[in-house]
Amino acid sequence: MAAELKTDAWHRYMLYRSSERYMTFEPEEKRKEAVEAGKRFTASAYADVWAKDAELVKRVRVFLRENFHWHDRLARSGGDLPVVQTLMDMVRGGSVVVIPEKPILSGGIAWPPKKPASSSFWGVEDYDPPRYASVKERYLAQIAELQANETPWSDIEAMNDSINQKFMHAAVLIDPLGMLPTFARAGWISKYGLPDLSRWGQEADADADSNTPDLSIFSDSDEVDVRTPLGDAQPFELGESTVSDDVREMAARGVSEGHEAECLSEYEFELEQCNFIGAMYNDPRTYALCRQNAFSNYQSCRGY
Repeated sequence: MAAELKTDAWHRYMLYRSSERYMTFEPEEKRKEAVEAGKRFTASAYADVWAKDAELVKRVRVFLRENFHWHDRLARSGGDLPVVQTLMDMVRGGSVVVIPEKPILSGGIAWPPKKPASSSFWGVEDYDPPRYASVKERYLAQIAELQANETPWSDIEAMNDSINQKFMHAAVLIDPLGMLPTFARAGWISKYGLPDLSRWGQEADADADSNTPDLSIFSDSDEVDVRTPLGDAQPFELGESTVSDDVREMAARGVSEGHEAECLSEYEFELEQCNFIGAMYNDPRTYALCRQNAFSNYQSCRGY
C-alpha cells in the first residue's frame, strides 16, 4: 500500500513496496529512473532532520506497520530516529522504493507555488546578532529600574510616623506613668501628640469621683493624701522581731555621689512630667499616682 513520504514544491514522494505496481502505464526505463531519483532524494536527506518532522515520522510508522509486520514493534514503540533510519536502509537495499510523482493540484492554485525570495542569511531578514551588554551597562540599567520604581522618601517617613504614633498611643494607654517620661525624652509626645487619657485611672464608680480638683497636689511636697484600697486598714508597726539583720544591712547600704546625683536628676525630670500630666488632665488621682511612682523609682535607684 502506497504512502506519502514528503512533498516539496516540485514533487510528491511516495513510498511503495518494491513488489507493488507503481507507474503502471510508464515504460520500464522511466520506472528505473524514478527509483534511482527516489534513492538519490533519500540519500541526500539527513535522518536526524527527518526525525524531527512529527508528521513525516507518523506516516513512516504507518507504512512500516501495514507493509512489514516484522517491523510492527519498531513502528509502534521505537524511537523516531531509528524508524527513519530503518526506512532509509530499506530504500537503499531496494525493499522499499521512493517514487517522485507530480503534486496534487488544488483548484485555482497554481503549482508549484512561488518560492519566497531568498534572504541573505539562513532565511532571516535584516539579520543583526544581539550585542551582549557589559557589566557596567547591566548595572546602570538595574539602578535606573530601581530609581524608577522606588518609593519616595516622604511616603516612607509618613508610613513610619503612622506606625510610631500607633505604637506610642497603645503603650501610653497601657501604662501612662511608665511610658510618658520615656516618650517625652524621645520627643515623640510633641511630634505625635497624646491619646485620650480622660478615663484612665478612674474608679469603677464614676459617680463617687469629685469634679473639683485639689490644687494642693501641684505643690512640691511629696506628702500627698492618696486614697488606696487599704486606706481603712490598721496601721502597721515595725517591731523588733520584724526586721532581720539582712534588712538592716540593705537599708544601711549607700551609693556614690555620682550615682546619687543621677538618681536625683531622673527623679526631678519625672516630677516635671507629673506636673505636665496634672496640668493637662486636671486629674488629682493621676497626678498623685505619678508622683508616687516617681518617688518609688527614685528610691529604687538609690538602692532602697
